[in-house]
Amino acid sequence: MIRPKKIFLLALLLPFVALAAWLAYHETRVPQNEKEALNRMIELQKQGRYEKAAQVMQTWMSDSRRDISHDGFMYEEIAIVYIARAYKKPRSRDESIRRAEENLQKALSFFDKQTQNDLSLDPFGIGEGYETLADVSDQDKCRLYEKARALFVRQLPMIKEDSYTAYGHTTQLEPVRRDVKKHLSAVNVKSSKAGCQTHSDQ
Repeated sequence: MIRPKKIFLLALLLPFVALAAWLAYHETRVPQNEKEALNRMIELQKQGRYEKAAQVMQTWMSDSRRDISHDGFMYEEIAIVYIARAYKKPRSRDESIRRAEENLQKALSFFDKQTQNDLSLDPFGIGEGYETLADVSDQDKCRLYEKARALFVRQLPMIKEDSYTAYGHTTQLEPVRRDVKKHLSAVNVKSSKAGCQTHSDQ
């Protein structure tokens, strides 16, 4: 009877061993392309593992296979991870804000170095990041709102046409223009309520 018991126990253990092996592989597997890296980052962020999520993207950005033209977008994605952590983990909020801002600044520096032949909404996206950081910040609202405001102001004259066509798809730009103006107005209102320098940009 001893041998059947051992076989029975082994049969019970095998699925758990297989699961543990799969989890170990899944945890340590290096993403092979940008899509895999982004999906893994999102998965980890949903689990509340923000530092690991950011690390996945940082590791991918050191991979020679990446498309370096997407680096600005990647910096923004890392910033979003730290913004989420700032909201969800108040005890590490100041550190999260600092790390998020570092990556927003890297995204902006990357954008500034590029030759802009086509419409780019990067200033708007980065500005939204700064606006969100200002919303969650307890001590640095005025400076962060001012950065957001400057980026929204910078974005508006870049939206020159009524529509934009790329890859066979046409996007109407008036809704985008209105959205930028809405965020600019909101930042001015929130800045005023926070006791910051006021502006009348429209």
